[in-house]
Amino acid sequence: MKNKVLVLGNELNHEGGMVAFNKGLIKTLNSSNNSYKLESFSIGSRMALFYYPILKRLVYPFLLLFDLFLLCLKLLNKEVKIIQLNPSLIPVPMVRDGLVLLINKVFFKKKSVIVLHGWKEHTYKTIVRNKFGIFLTKSFFNSSDEIFVLSKEFKHKLVALGVLKTKIKLTTTFFYRDEIKSFSQKKNKGKAVKFVFLGRVSKIKGVEDLIDALDLVKNEMNNFVCEIIGHGDRPGILETFEKYVNKKGLSNHVKFLGRKTNNDKFKELNKADVFVFPSHMEGCPTSVIEALALGLFIVSSNVGALIDIINPNNGITIKPKDTKGLAKAILYTMKEIELIRNHRKSIADEAMKNFEVNQVAQKFNKSYLNLISK
Repeated sequence: MKNKVLVLGNELNHEGGMVAFNKGLIKTLNSSNNSYKLESFSIGSRMALFYYPILKRLVYPFLLLFDLFLLCLKLLNKEVKIIQLNPSLIPVPMVRDGLVLLINKVFFKKKSVIVLHGWKEHTYKTIVRNKFGIFLTKSFFNSSDEIFVLSKEFKHKLVALGVLKTKIKLTTTFFYRDEIKSFSQKKNKGKAVKFVFLGRVSKIKGVEDLIDALDLVKNEMNNFVCEIIGHGDRPGILETFEKYVNKKGLSNHVKFLGRKTNNDKFKELNKADVFVFPSHMEGCPTSVIEALALGLFIVSSNVGALIDIINPNNGITIKPKDTKGLAKAILYTMKEIELIRNHRKSIADEAMKNFEVNQVAQKFNKSYLNLISK
């Protein structure tokens, strides 16, 4: 029987970048002839409770206790050599995975890997102001065997807390070559500039900032359309934003397409010129990586891994919540749109070298093999 790497996280039918990341690793590495197999283990919140935040908070402790009990039974299996935890720097996931690490250290002594997916700056600042918070956070990360983070900024800040630099490795999210190979880099000659946003439709993702910026843009240039793709973070939010668009007089320019997946998602992305992503906080958003893979120029906020990913060749970054800066960046792309359209293949080629799933998976493969051999 093969050794096992137990990948902990949300159910694989759950929304979010962490689930997409886990599914990609499992699919890619399990299709290779490795000496181990990745296996998903669900812990924490359930997709069925996604739109019921109050109920989710009430039942979460009971679900967690039940999941921890099942996990202990799973860890009795000697084939399980590594547990991989997938928290964000947010209190609930940190407490959840801290309990997992403690249980593992006391009773099972499996190797452990932490993949830090998200970062909440408010949480980090709260930790820094509290000596006990620093101690707990440092202990949490240092108790693992290896740590993967999605940006250089996250690495520097963890090291500042006392996390061992030698344990920390950089990774990124990824795209699948097979999913986009049928799409050529579409060039929209002489047409209105087409912008696209893909992500959870919410204030924290900068959707309101985008609408406000486009309101400024239309006063100077109005030959554009912006499609917003994604589901709302709560019931009724899409309708709220649609009313806001109408109030701003942007109904001819801004369209809400709802959630798109698989080929439908890539078809819409491929029709666009520029991908706009003014999120307030991020890890390494898969939507940006997929847009780059199709050759789209990026206008994004300078948060998380976006600072590392976006460069003068493939995009522009602005400060989060900076509506005027966002409008200025959008206007720049409209004025330079022919140059941007001609640069599309170069952007896609760069993404293929850096963010294709096999490039990322091999870093994890090397770590798994190393830990299993110890």
